[in-house]
Amino acid sequence: MNAGKAPRVSVLIPCAPRQRYLEETLLAIQKQTFQDWEVVLVLDGDCEENRRTAAVLPADQIRIIVTARPRSGPAAARNAGLPECRGDLVAFCDSDDLCDPERLARQVAEFDRRPALGMLATWARTFDSATGADLAPFHCPTGSEALGRRLMLFNAVTMSTVTARAEVVREAGGFREAALHCEDYDLWLRILGRAEVAALPEELVRYRVHEGQHSHRAKILPRSGLLRREKLAAARRLGWSLPVVRVKHLAWVGVQVANRRF
Repeated sequence: MNAGKAPRVSVLIPCAPRQRYLEETLLAIQKQTFQDWEVVLVLDGDCEENRRTAAVLPADQIRIIVTARPRSGPAAARNAGLPECRGDLVAFCDSDDLCDPERLARQVAEFDRRPALGMLATWARTFDSATGADLAPFHCPTGSEALGRRLMLFNAVTMSTVTARAEVVREAGGFREAALHCEDYDLWLRILGRAEVAALPEELVRYRVHEGQHSHRAKILPRSGLLRREKLAAARRLGWSLPVVRVKHLAWVGVQVANRRF
């Protein structure tokens, strides 16, 4: 990457203190076949261990930002990093997940092919952190309408698979801290209807499953009202049936109650 030229893609990675998987995540970015990128690493609380780990990347390919307050959470950390992203595309990645070498190349090509596209996910596959064994696939609809309708029911995409146009994310308002444990889903809903969304039918991310991860058994039912409002707002933008969206949201609530996520 030319230090004087803005990269095409900014890879935005929030990171809690002493993240032991960070090096693997950064090395997976380094192996991308598409090389016009930068990493914006947001430390959610300064941490010398994470700073040393960041040195696995050349200094001109990574910039480190520190949140105003430690342990602000992933929404605040990503928001702190967004203004620092120089690319016109922002690739989201958690600090414990692994990107396939072709991830950025495939997504950039799709954005180039589809000017109306605002957000593009991929398929993923979960893997066991302790053993390295592949677990279940994480697939979602790929077409714009099919994916949008699935998002009206539940969060069908994994954060670390999503690349979006920076201007679309900013116009949607970035990540909302009030949407605790579902800040990604809340943003996807606010993008829906403002820009085209889609997914690539390729497993281009390996999602790490381990104890203590942020999403494990997260209690998201308290955000039901917030998500309901955003689903209805997205439906209005798209001209979709509001009664159907209300029924789908009630089904989502039922799943959260059944899974004791309240």
